[in-house]
Amino acid sequence: MAKLFILNGPEIGQSFGLNHNSMYVGRGSDNDIQIVDSTVSRKHLRIQKRGNRYFLTDLGSRNGTFFNGSYVPPGIELEVKQGLPIAIGMSVICIGEGCLEQMVPFLDSVGLLKETGEGSGIFEEHRDKTNQKKLELLYNVSDILMKNLPERETLQKVLDNVFNLLLRIDRGAFILLEPETREIREIVFRSKKPADDINPIFCRDVVNRVVETGKPLIVSNAHAEEDEIAETLKILKIESVMCLPLSSSAEIIGAIYVDSLERPYGFRREDVSLFADLGQRIALTIESARFASELSAIADSLSPSDS
Repeated sequence: MAKLFILNGPEIGQSFGLNHNSMYVGRGSDNDIQIVDSTVSRKHLRIQKRGNRYFLTDLGSRNGTFFNGSYVPPGIELEVKQGLPIAIGMSVICIGEGCLEQMVPFLDSVGLLKETGEGSGIFEEHRDKTNQKKLELLYNVSDILMKNLPERETLQKVLDNVFNLLLRIDRGAFILLEPETREIREIVFRSKKPADDINPIFCRDVVNRVVETGKPLIVSNAHAEEDEIAETLKILKIESVMCLPLSSSAEIIGAIYVDSLERPYGFRREDVSLFADLGQRIALTIESARFASELSAIADSLSPSDS
């Protein structure tokens, strides 16, 4: 018998057996599964079981039901696969145990596990559906990484999704390095001004510092700082910048870089945590593709010649 797990929210860690063919989920005590969360509707959704398949129907909930990258239209029955997270209000649930390992670290990294309740900043963010946007970014990036697209196409699509989440970004880039020399081997760049895409511009001093230290760097207001990095940013007319290392297996293979030309305080603490999580996923994908390519080349060199 499958179970419904609560991954985030006031009742995180609870689980419920799905032992009926039709079960109601909501805040009210008359539900089969009660989730005491003020952002969950009194009767939020219905889960129906048919054989080994599960179907979800949003019952016109106030804050909506977010699943598989989009909001579920009220009254429309939708099949849900086990292991995929479902966001309802501030709570995140899933059917089956498959999503526990990958979702809990992500939710913790963006602060959703640490701050709950109406008095927290997270509740205010939820009002603007910021947390759902973070979940949507995770879904979309995970989907992109699973498609095994060419490296440049993969990173360009990730940048597109990042720009959709953080509207205050003016420019963004993935800077990839040669593993041994740490020379730049690839730059995937995007700017709000299409003309800038021809000649990628970013603060190399910021990237160099991140690669050297292996630590994230965020400058919220260049004009309020007085170190060398801030002076360079002032010359380049960059108000705020965030850069994080791309690292996997204790090896730095590049950096994620975003900046804002007009807005100081363009990036927040939770942005660093979110990008660090995504950076680990992206670095692992890049390294896996590289190792697969190297193994293929070795296999080809060892295979007998046709001649």
